[in-house]
Amino acid sequence: MGFAESPWVVRPGRLEDHAVFARLFLELGVDDPPPPESMWAAELAPLALLAEGPRGVEAYGVAESLGTFGYVSQLVVAPSARGKGLGRTMMAHLAEHLRAQGCARWGLNVKRDNVPALALYTSLGMRPVREATTLRVTRAHLDALPPASPEGRLVPVTREDCDALTEAFRMVPGKLACFVARASHRVLGLVDSRAPGRQWLGMMDLRASGPTLFPFFAVSPAHARTLLEDAFLRMGEGVSSLNVALMDDAPLVQRLRDAGAQTRLETFQLQGPLPDAGP
Repeated sequence: MGFAESPWVVRPGRLEDHAVFARLFLELGVDDPPPPESMWAAELAPLALLAEGPRGVEAYGVAESLGTFGYVSQLVVAPSARGKGLGRTMMAHLAEHLRAQGCARWGLNVKRDNVPALALYTSLGMRPVREATTLRVTRAHLDALPPASPEGRLVPVTREDCDALTEAFRMVPGKLACFVARASHRVLGLVDSRAPGRQWLGMMDLRASGPTLFPFFAVSPAHARTLLEDAFLRMGEGVSSLNVALMDDAPLVQRLRDAGAQTRLETFQLQGPLPDAGP
């Protein structure tokens, strides 16, 4: 996976790139607003690559090494530069960046209806391994779920908890530990108060960027209600709805949809071997 001759120069992110990053971020088509300048500086710019061409910055990507796995959290190409191979160029540079950090595999999330992006990523060897549906859930929708489970107890998730939670809910290894370490994330786990130690019944990550719960996992609808009620309580009365990302949980998705929850996003999680460097 080498570099073809290109009109773009790909360079690391800089603190002063926040304005162009925020403009391109809107092309993701998600409900969350662009992360503020403080988050860009502390968490995203050190992981970002930007492509500059005759029209200025026309793409950016954000990727980080999670041990031997590389996670591409964002890739955006400006509408004016699409269909010209810039997405493939960015992926080649991100792959080189991750290989240099010892990664052997990589992955990302992509909208299920983004046909051009799916074609690009599958051509690079990635394949769907999980799928998620993000629903806009209101307090009223919780009435469609069983009563909150009485044995559940919410606890802050620490770095020491991450391996067990990652295994319990089949998350990308290393990803949860990154979230726990960041000020923009508040990760809470639901444990069985009757069991010795920590038996995990669910978890959620409350993002500082907006009323979004991602990742979110629960072993049953009753435990999902426990988590959601707690999230609404923490968010306060001013928050009327939450965007909840439900992964591989079709029964819970259908239950909430039947209650009127709106679908905001449908994605695949793709993974695959990191391509070898080209000649």
